[in-house]
Amino acid sequence: MKKGIFIPFLLRSGAILQRNIENLFWGYTSPRTEISLSFEKFRETAKSNDEGYFSFSLPAHRGSEDLDFTLWTDEEIMTLKNIAFGDLFLLGGQSNMQLGMGRLKTLYSDELENANNIKIRFFQVPQQPEFNAPRTELYSGKWKYAIGADLEELSGIGYFFAKRHYEKVEVPVGLISTAVGGTPINSWLSEQSLKTLNLLPENFESLKNDDYIEVSQELDDDYQAQYLKKLDETDKGLKENYQTAEFDDNLWKEVPLNQEWQDLYRYPGVIWLRKRLKIPIEWIGEKAKFRLGTFSDADEIFVNGKKVGSTDYKYPPRNYPIEKLSEAITIAIRLKIFNFPGGIRADKDHLIIVGDKEMDLNQAGLWKIKRSNWMPEKKEQFFIQYKETGLFNGMIAPLKNLKFSAILWYQGESDAWHPQAYGLRFCKLIKEWRNLFKQNELPFLYVQLPNCGTEIGALWSEIRVEQEKALSLAHTAMVVSLGYGEDNDLHPLNKKGLADELYGSYEKLEFFPTGYCTGPRPRKLQYSKENKEIHVSFQTYGESLSVEKNGYFEILTEGRKTKVKEYQVIDNDNLRIRLPDDTVVVNGERWLSYNWSNTPVPFIKNKIGTAAVPFKIKF
Repeated sequence: MKKGIFIPFLLRSGAILQRNIENLFWGYTSPRTEISLSFEKFRETAKSNDEGYFSFSLPAHRGSEDLDFTLWTDEEIMTLKNIAFGDLFLLGGQSNMQLGMGRLKTLYSDELENANNIKIRFFQVPQQPEFNAPRTELYSGKWKYAIGADLEELSGIGYFFAKRHYEKVEVPVGLISTAVGGTPINSWLSEQSLKTLNLLPENFESLKNDDYIEVSQELDDDYQAQYLKKLDETDKGLKENYQTAEFDDNLWKEVPLNQEWQDLYRYPGVIWLRKRLKIPIEWIGEKAKFRLGTFSDADEIFVNGKKVGSTDYKYPPRNYPIEKLSEAITIAIRLKIFNFPGGIRADKDHLIIVGDKEMDLNQAGLWKIKRSNWMPEKKEQFFIQYKETGLFNGMIAPLKNLKFSAILWYQGESDAWHPQAYGLRFCKLIKEWRNLFKQNELPFLYVQLPNCGTEIGALWSEIRVEQEKALSLAHTAMVVSLGYGEDNDLHPLNKKGLADELYGSYEKLEFFPTGYCTGPRPRKLQYSKENKEIHVSFQTYGESLSVEKNGYFEILTEGRKTKVKEYQVIDNDNLRIRLPDDTVVVNGERWLSYNWSNTPVPFIKNKIGTAAVPFKIKF
């Protein structure tokens, strides 16, 4: 039973509510108590129910800001400051949507230093999985302004999307951020949806037992700690001080940083690398920074025996400070590999930076290398937030009373290992979230996975096709992001470019309400055996088709692949593919594929340069 007035964290000072639509304002106080709300000319009184819940229906309101909401009962008065009406967007998915501006500072340092628009605000929904039932309210959270140190926490895609939107409409823009790194789509679907799809795991009911979760977490924590303890205890390099400048490494083997290593150095265990460098005279005494790309899996970096930085998992870029450069330095890298294949990402930049000057460590000659122990493969870590329904119940359901302008979604990397029926689940998610918010035509904008070559064994071509299936739903828009990825990084930095694409698709939905794609999509294929030609017609959404030379298609028949390199655009939206005279296309199952790869190079585009969707069509 609540005493006093409790306002949900989502509605507290600094909150942004969706303009031009009726909003619900709710909270809790003592049971059966009269409570009043006033702001501007609005003034109403409600009475709480037996549980203390009360609500007010706020009429549609134009964009405005700096409003004070005052609530009072006979025993208490409360004022919420700086409430605004503007446009509210929901950010969902996994790490590429979550990736904050702080992680992107090497590309957007000026933005971080100069951002000063307090009309862009965000609310980070806390990661609180729940398995028993949808949660009614969040347990914590705070509205923040997208400026200063707080901006570093905000999704890069979300920030640049909001900035673009504000420049157009000049009303407050709010972002509700729910993205969680590594999460599969099933964690964002309700129990009922997964039950309908027959996708609940056999042990799902055990997730409703807090003791089971606690024991599972404790067992995993103990395993992870024991693994790392053994890794350290058996590391000959720690015992013999491989990190010091004085250590004699003359008998060690040598390797380049910018080439893939032999398997000896890629299996689990600890690998040490060392390099002695002479520092330019003008750099002596200066502060510097390492920029070392990404490692698999964890690392510690030493300069002249002093540790300058460490990272305990493989995805973040290694950007470490060096307090003071001396005339000569010895760099030691302690690389901890947990699972094959490990190592340093060879095709990344490896730099020492002083001001605007750089030293390229890839060009600094060979590095000394030595394995100092061997370890078994490390078991996958237990993450409760990855389990089915937990984040829908804990992070999405509590938002049910809000209204939004659109949902932005970037997810699928974690499902690319098993993409079967992803499209079915994705469509289910879109419908379910729209139903939850009671907005059946709520725009849903999403990113089709880009090019990426780091996830060995993942089926990115297959999941791209599955993602495209959501365009069967009205008011959806898909960004074809080929070219925005980085073949050597799961987390590409160009989030501004993607945000611009998402915003462009948001605007285009006005003209293509049944669904919009930023790039051309194949819609019909015709095969002429007599002429040895394939004609593919495309939906181009108002932009005509364009092709570049030196690409190729593949004809797949009974295990045989035939490359086809002769093609041309006809009639703006159609492509004619000419098969070589010696091509044998047998009867039975046969396919035409385009860009069917984790790291495709697009050569079909529209006239403004946006890549076509990859495809594999049966004919």
